[in-house]
Amino acid sequence: MSDMLPSERLAKLRALEEWLAWQLRVTRHRIEQVAEQVRATGGYVTEQDRRAGKPVGVTIHAADCAKIHQPVTTVDAAKARYALVKDSSFNHPCQHCRPDKLLGITKD
Repeated sequence: MSDMLPSERLAKLRALEEWLAWQLRVTRHRIEQVAEQVRATGGYVTEQDRRAGKPVGVTIHAADCAKIHQPVTTVDAAKARYALVKDSSFNHPCQHCRPDKLLGITKD
């Protein structure tokens, strides 16, 4: 790009900016579609926690939580509640969306 005139570089950079903006719009649209599917199928999701590639726990989220970073598995409220109550050392609630409070789970 260094052998181009500044006006040519500017034109290429603007074209790239438009393409990236388009990709961002498409990605956001897809995120919203998937989030809607998740909300419609149960309301809660599980996200595997890993350290050094090994499973170390599961975070339970409300389906529309903004802190979900990895592929998730959809679960209904009963399964989410059971997971949080049954093995709270391995299954833990997201500290952002607090599904434990939504599910009525209180700490003793």
